[in-house]
Amino acid sequence: MNATAIIPDGQRITFDGYDGADLVVKRINVWRDYDNRTHGFLCSVRHGHPGTLLERKGDACLVRVAWMGRSYEGWVTYWFLKELKSEWQLTRLMEETG
Repeated sequence: MNATAIIPDGQRITFDGYDGADLVVKRINVWRDYDNRTHGFLCSVRHGHPGTLLERKGDACLVRVAWMGRSYEGWVTYWFLKELKSEWQLTRLMEETG
């Protein structure tokens, strides 16, 4: 398994704001354009909010999220998705322990 392992498109995901320490990012931005964030964000979700993974390209993940009664499709970094962060953490642990 590697840090870029792919979970199936269409899988339900959970937004995860833990930053690796004891802090939680309160608002996770869902961006219009991952590579050019000056285009702005569509919405912000909170830690624990559910969504759906639509596609992954490297670190960028296209997600669908319901927010304020509407559905949005935008981009986040894999690190903010619990299911992908867990894969990365497991890989790192396996590499450190040999």
